[in-house]
Amino acid sequence: MNLVVRIARKLALRMRKSKVPTGFTSLSKVHVAVVFVDADEPGVEALVSSITQYFSAKKIRSEIFALTSVKKRPEIKGAHLLGPRNLTLLGRPRHNKRTPIVTLGEDLFINLTSEGCFTAEYCAAKSKALFKVGRASGSKGIYNLFVSSDGHGAGDVFTQITGVLDTVK
Repeated sequence: MNLVVRIARKLALRMRKSKVPTGFTSLSKVHVAVVFVDADEPGVEALVSSITQYFSAKKIRSEIFALTSVKKRPEIKGAHLLGPRNLTLLGRPRHNKRTPIVTLGEDLFINLTSEGCFTAEYCAAKSKALFKVGRASGSKGIYNLFVSSDGHGAGDVFTQITGVLDTVK
């Protein structure tokens, strides 16, 4: 990656980081959950349906965003697709009519994309969610809880995350 792009991404993360205090929050206080998944990972349709079922059983509105690097990818039922035309050159979501709004006043933010996905990290940093969960940790201090995904798919990681979310009171 270009040095200028790396520097611009670091500045964007630092400048847009939310100042809202975060911490472990029980699911009873969560009304809206935003989940980022990788649309190019195998089994994403099953993952999206399991995320939707889990949050609908808890009576929590869920918004799922699927990130893809392919320009013409078929739609995923139950997820908003964010492709290259929906992102700026740095990887931030565009602000236009075609791009869905990412910040929805969420209380829970879950990042199930692979480590190093700038778009999901940027949205997590900018989010004013009370509780943020990530699939991998960085030195950025964005997430309250992170789950290591060494050798596991996003479905297994989501199962681990839901196990932790169910125990937080």
